[in-house]
Amino acid sequence: IASSLDVYADEITTSSEISPIVRVDCQNQEIKHIINVLLYSVLNIDFNLFGWARSTGKYGDYFLYLDIDEELGITKVVPLPLRECERVEGTDPTNPNYIQYFWSGGQNSPSGVTFENWQIAHFRVLGNEMYTPYGTSVLEPARRIWRQLVLLEDAMMAYRIVRSPERRVFYVDVGSIPPNEVEQYMQKVMTQMKRNQIVDSDTGRVDLRYNPMSVEEDYFIPQRGNQSTRVETLPGGTDTGDIDDVKYLRDKLFSAIKIPKAYLAQSDAQEDKTTLAQKDIRFARTIQRLQRVVLAELQKICVIHLFTLGYRNEDL
Repeated sequence: IASSLDVYADEITTSSEISPIVRVDCQNQEIKHIINVLLYSVLNIDFNLFGWARSTGKYGDYFLYLDIDEELGITKVVPLPLRECERVEGTDPTNPNYIQYFWSGGQNSPSGVTFENWQIAHFRVLGNEMYTPYGTSVLEPARRIWRQLVLLEDAMMAYRIVRSPERRVFYVDVGSIPPNEVEQYMQKVMTQMKRNQIVDSDTGRVDLRYNPMSVEEDYFIPQRGNQSTRVETLPGGTDTGDIDDVKYLRDKLFSAIKIPKAYLAQSDAQEDKTTLAQKDIRFARTIQRLQRVVLAELQKICVIHLFTLGYRNEDL
C-alpha cells in the first residue's frame, strides 16, 4: 500500500526536461514570470509537490499555511498537522461561501488559532459526500480488504509454523511397571531422549536444557502387552501450498487501489519505457482527477499571490 501511494504521487508529479511539473500558460509575460518564480522558487514544487500529492492521496486532505507579506506576496508555506485542523463553514448566514480554518495547535497552544480562507490552502479529494467538507483518501475502498488480507496472512503464517513440522509418536513399552509409577517413568524417558543435562561450573547445579527438538511437538504414549517400543512419524500440514484465498483478497486489494496488478506484483511486471498512466486508461483518469485537485489549490495560491501584489480583475 505504501508503494501504491508512491506510485500515485509519482504519476501525479511526472516531469521531464521537456515538460515541467506545472506549465504556466499566460498572455501576460510579466504575470507568467511572477507565477513561475512563485511555483519553482518560493513553493519549490520540484521537491515539495511529491510529498503534498502523496499526503493528499493518503488522507484525502492536506493543509498548507500561506505566510503572506503585504508587499512581496506569499513568501513561504508551512504544512499544518492534519489531525489538528478543522474547516469551518456556515458560520455567516449572509454569506454561504464564508470559510475559516481552525488549528487547535496541539499541546503547545491550548486556545488554538483561527485562519481566514486566504491564509490556508486546503488540498482535498472530493467525491464521497460521507466526509464533506473534507476529502476522501484514495485508500478508503481498500481499508476493509486490507484488514481481511492481514488477518488471513497471519493465519496462514500461524498454520505453517504450528502445523507444518512433522511430529513423532513414541510408543514406550512400560512392561510390568505399576500404574502409579508409569508417569514418572515416562518423564524419565522424555528427559533422556529430549533434554541435555548441563552442570553449572560456578554453582555446581544441574540444569535440564531443552534440545532444539522440542518436547511439545512430539507425543509419548505408554503401552503394555506384546508390542515393543516403536516410533511413528505424523505428517505435517498438507495444505500449506493452498493460498488461493490470499490471492483472491490480494486481487481485490489491487482492484480497490486501482493500480494494475502487473505493476506492483514485480514478478509479473513487464518493464518498458511508458508510464503507468499510458498503460491503463482507468488509472490515467484517476491520476487526472487527482491532478485537478492539486492544480486547483495551486491556482488558488497563485491568485492570492497576484492579488497581494496588486493585480485585479482581468489579470487575476
